[in-house]
Amino acid sequence: MRGPVTKTCEACGATFECGGYQCWCGKIGITERQMDWIAARFKDCLCPTCLEKVGVGELDRQSNDR
Repeated sequence: MRGPVTKTCEACGATFECGGYQCWCGKIGITERQMDWIAARFKDCLCPTCLEKVGVGELDRQSNDR
């Protein structure tokens, strides 16, 4: 098993650590609908800040303003 991988958030450009199946993102509480929204717009993971924004509906509102 390899350790965390450094990734770049597609939404904001920030770098962050992805832990794969044991990752921090599993604790954010994203719904299936929110996961579908992410998958339709991004090819890879989002950083903790952007994923939390999706969870509370902020990132969705920001993208609708564009």
